[in-house]
Amino acid sequence: LKKELRKWTRNSNMTGSVLISSEDRLFIREAMLNEWYDGHLEFEDVLVTGPLLIRGGKMVKLPETSLVISRHPRTAAGTRNNSRNVVLLTIDGRTGKASGMTLPELAEFMKLLRCRDAVNLDGGGSTTMWISGRPFNGVVNMPSDNKKFDHYGERAVSDILVIK
Repeated sequence: LKKELRKWTRNSNMTGSVLISSEDRLFIREAMLNEWYDGHLEFEDVLVTGPLLIRGGKMVKLPETSLVISRHPRTAAGTRNNSRNVVLLTIDGRTGKASGMTLPELAEFMKLLRCRDAVNLDGGGSTTMWISGRPFNGVVNMPSDNKKFDHYGERAVSDILVIK
């Protein structure tokens, strides 16, 4: 493929990707067309998501859309200097006790956490982090779908990111 055709252009929010290599390393890159992933068999799993927040230590310019500039619960992933040092983050919101973040604020926070690359995974009512063996059936944040600041506002979702 020509270099200019490699980047994903169908959705302005889907500008990032999370890639898991056969050596269990996690990479965060810009989103590419399916053909690019087909030619890179070293990646066993790929999730196209976004927007991309930080690439190579530099903040990515974000569009001025309501998704970007409004405060919402957020979920993000980042990597530090190597692809085995991963940061997973949830930000609660939509309650009187948690207001969420804008995407520029989320990018700034991921930078403060020393992420070299970072991507927004999802947000809103689907923002939930679960850790095996923790109280509240493993839910460690305050999901907002029940409009309360508690551990019971989970949304049924079809996609999850599992780290073993």
